[in-house]
Amino acid sequence: MSAFYGCVEPYDITYSLNANVLSVEGFVSDQAGTTVSINIARNSNNSYYSEPLKKCVAEIRANDGSTIQLQEVADGIYAAPANFKGKIGQTYQLTFKTPDGKTYESSKELLSTSPEIKKIYQQFDPNGLLDNLGKNVVSSTVDVYLDVDDPKETQNYYLWRWKLYEEQSICITCTGGRLVNGQCVKINSRNPPDYDYQCDKQCWELIYNSTINILDDKFVNGRSITGRLIGKIPFYSPSQGCLLEIEQLALSPQAYQYFQLLSSQAQNTGTLTDTPPAAIIGNIRNVADSQDKVVGFFGAAGTRKVQYWINRALYPNPLVKTLLGRAPNYEITSFPPSAYPCVLSRTRTPIRPEGWQ
Repeated sequence: MSAFYGCVEPYDITYSLNANVLSVEGFVSDQAGTTVSINIARNSNNSYYSEPLKKCVAEIRANDGSTIQLQEVADGIYAAPANFKGKIGQTYQLTFKTPDGKTYESSKELLSTSPEIKKIYQQFDPNGLLDNLGKNVVSSTVDVYLDVDDPKETQNYYLWRWKLYEEQSICITCTGGRLVNGQCVKINSRNPPDYDYQCDKQCWELIYNSTINILDDKFVNGRSITGRLIGKIPFYSPSQGCLLEIEQLALSPQAYQYFQLLSSQAQNTGTLTDTPPAAIIGNIRNVADSQDKVVGFFGAAGTRKVQYWINRALYPNPLVKTLLGRAPNYEITSFPPSAYPCVLSRTRTPIRPEGWQ
């Protein structure tokens, strides 16, 4: 068992996905909001995708003997009670049983403290975001940086991630159709248009970081980390501000190794377990079958969370990339125009975020 928990390793996903591969992602932190996602990665006609694994029985065990039961709050998403916060210095271990009776467990992860973020600041880059070829400017960006004092007493490993709240006015697009009684109905014509429909109330789009931002403090141990780039935030609007939620996580050495391997893969997603060219086997195992490979990682990390308001109106004449990627096309045959609900999901919310200005 020590060999399994001692390291993480790349894994040939092309081979393994001829069957199904279990993928797990989650962290316990000293902040509220612990969730774990459990998915099945599949291969179908050389296309890789994942499906949520529903109806698992999951819990987190602490070394003080306590057990935290997780409830499935959405398909494949398992959450601790809202008031649960991990304790610095405790170890935590995820265990769960799948609907077909298989039992899995993670290694025990130590929850370490994360130092305070000293300062967050921004800088305008008129040519910030380029196309996939790296030739044409797609959008200007507001580049967000932070400073933090690294503790000298211990070896520290950092992960930074963010979530962006953008005000969204379009809540549904009917591709080749129009909205009728809350449903998209196809238009019977040769080249039907795509119609966009506004939200029926104030709504926010949630956008997540798409790169892995990690640091081993061996080169800065005990000194200040200054000017760490956290994100390049596009101009989805020429002047409307937006809210950036920044998280700084204190990783274990094993979690850092996992993310280091994962960041070396060519990825365009913000999640830990979507299928890169070679998936990464983390710290989770089938207790009865060592050949059953599990992708992903369950960790424990002290977390600092800061909300930062970005004032885009400070910068004149930016190049704008709209959330739709094009100008909206409203259907105007009905009056008043049809509207669509802002449906709560991972990428959208009708709940005004704390810190919105």
